[in-house]
Amino acid sequence: MHPSFRQSNPLICGCIDPSGFEPSCLTLIEGTSKLVPDTLFSLCAQAACRGQDVILVDGANSFNPYAISRAVKFMGYEPRIALSHIHVARAFTEYQMDVIISGLREAVTRWNPSLVAVLYLSNLFSTQDGKKLFDSILKNIKEITQSLSLVTVVTSFGGIWWGDRMVAGNADRVIRIDETKTLIKVQDGNNLFEHATVPPGQTRFIDFIGGDMNGQNCAKLQGAA
Repeated sequence: MHPSFRQSNPLICGCIDPSGFEPSCLTLIEGTSKLVPDTLFSLCAQAACRGQDVILVDGANSFNPYAISRAVKFMGYEPRIALSHIHVARAFTEYQMDVIISGLREAVTRWNPSLVAVLYLSNLFSTQDGKKLFDSILKNIKEITQSLSLVTVVTSFGGIWWGDRMVAGNADRVIRIDETKTLIKVQDGNNLFEHATVPPGQTRFIDFIGGDMNGQNCAKLQGAA
């Protein structure tokens, strides 16, 4: 991991184990918090700053190049160069998503990405026909991820929506992020992490002296339900 990345996204570095994003595995990051897409953008920025390509499929018109640019600048790299490594395909209908995923294998062969990212995969599928289509799309993503040894990360809102439940049921790793005004909770498998947020205008001792986030800013509960 690039050393400056440890400062650019403390949520990932202190709470989410980056080594858990393994080849041939589908990881789901779910929740309604803005930290869900921001975490995915930070992963994209990290890969792009290393000169690695990223394929990003957007199912909710949520791609934010400015968020990635901010992360890249914080790491000390040139945003224009880093963003050139991120190849974005946007889907506005369930059928467009089907076409994009059908071409995913070809895109992977072309760019050899270190990360395949999908923003809100199930967002477009609301009809009965969409439900059948979504099942084949999800199976296709799983098959490509496994056969090509891809690191694939998908986001969802993580509610009772059937599509979000299907993604969670097929994921090899599920990370849930919940956020209130005073607390961020990250559930990563059997590990629960809690991080107290800081009101605007206030600072913590760690902002002056540095230190380990797990030790000073995060309560880690092993084996929590």
